[in-house]
Amino acid sequence: MQLQAEEKSNAGNSIITVRVPPTRSDILHPCDVMEDVAIAYGYNKVPKTKPKCMTTGGQQPLNLFTDQIRGEVSRAGYMEVLTWLLCSHDENFAMVNRTENGEKAVTIGNPRSSEFEVVRTSLMSGLLKTVKHNIDHKRPIKIFEAGDVVVLDERCDVGALNNRRLAALYCNVTSGFEEILGLVTRIMQVVQKPHEPALDNFIKPSNEPEFFPNRQCHIFYYDRQIGVFGVVHPEVLEKFGIPDPCSFVEIDIQALL
Repeated sequence: MQLQAEEKSNAGNSIITVRVPPTRSDILHPCDVMEDVAIAYGYNKVPKTKPKCMTTGGQQPLNLFTDQIRGEVSRAGYMEVLTWLLCSHDENFAMVNRTENGEKAVTIGNPRSSEFEVVRTSLMSGLLKTVKHNIDHKRPIKIFEAGDVVVLDERCDVGALNNRRLAALYCNVTSGFEEILGLVTRIMQVVQKPHEPALDNFIKPSNEPEFFPNRQCHIFYYDRQIGVFGVVHPEVLEKFGIPDPCSFVEIDIQALL
């Protein structure tokens, strides 16, 4: 295994110090050392035991909730797509009329390609690129994605925070603003808790640069802003090479848990 081990005693406890050579770049954590020990000893020789405290595993609440949201959006006629977590700096900012002040996106130090310069802070560019590469598909194009974005956050020990988002895009000869509004309304209905009052006035006018003026709204969940939707600005569509109008929505679904 090429691992040098040295045993030491400390207050009656035996401690084994393992030195990992540079040729074993696959060893990253103590569990990797234990795996080598099990392989050398033989998995079949390890006695089978039951833990004293039996626990049952289960799906993480966020993943379970994400799957439920996926089902609702799929039943509304949208097709799920999966896009890269990394994108170019221009796609994440300039091409969607956003500005970067160095306080939002995680930048890759040595990117292999100009297409993977930053970690996305929004799902918008990925869906627009998907429409661009499927521009010959018959209309309407109705796609959605449920995935993570990453934003800088000094409160986290790693300096960045993962955030689960839901995004949907409608592309047709008309903008389809009413289609996206209907999807937003349906999502807010299914996340409504039975014992709480109905959600009223959950949308308010917004002024985001990636959307057409007076054709956009913020989404609120009990006085907390969780998303935005509207008609995508023609300048954004032109930069992505999309000739038809589109409507788009993006929601922070972690805030709905």
